[in-house]
Amino acid sequence: MAAKESDETSAVPIPGSAGPMIGGVDVRDVAGCTCLQLRSAGRMATQIFEAHLQPARLTVGQFGVLARVYGSSLWRAPMSMKELSDALGMDPTTLNRTLKPLEIQGLVTTAPDPDDRRARRIHLTEPGRDRLAQAMPLWRAADDQLRRTVGAEATLALNGLLNLAGEKLRQLA
Repeated sequence: MAAKESDETSAVPIPGSAGPMIGGVDVRDVAGCTCLQLRSAGRMATQIFEAHLQPARLTVGQFGVLARVYGSSLWRAPMSMKELSDALGMDPTTLNRTLKPLEIQGLVTTAPDPDDRRARRIHLTEPGRDRLAQAMPLWRAADDQLRRTVGAEATLALNGLLNLAGEKLRQLA
């Protein structure tokens, strides 16, 4: 009985405080926030991938940009900044910050769009392809570690749910 009383008193607000309510919302509801849980899991996954990609001197964000630029170049003309930012679900300012060090290293170049001089198209350079080729097995090792840690079924389910959520969220944009 003493433990029960202790549990009940631990939920009693501190005198002078608003208790668990702030701004009309119970702060305990934040524990179930999907966005914050995604960000937390994303940070942990990012740590795995960045540790593996470090020998290639790429962040996981840079790796993703290089892979997308390369992949799209196999079947179409180079992507514009707008097309790439839309494909990655990344705002143009963040994409610019991600591209800048890749440009400085000579891994990508940007050139004006021949049809719209205001737009820029992103091209993967030969050193960019080489760096991506170096990074691919490192990415594979990170992906394998994540899949082993989370489990094959959970990874498959997670990827399916994330794809579905991404499709639905893109409809808001």
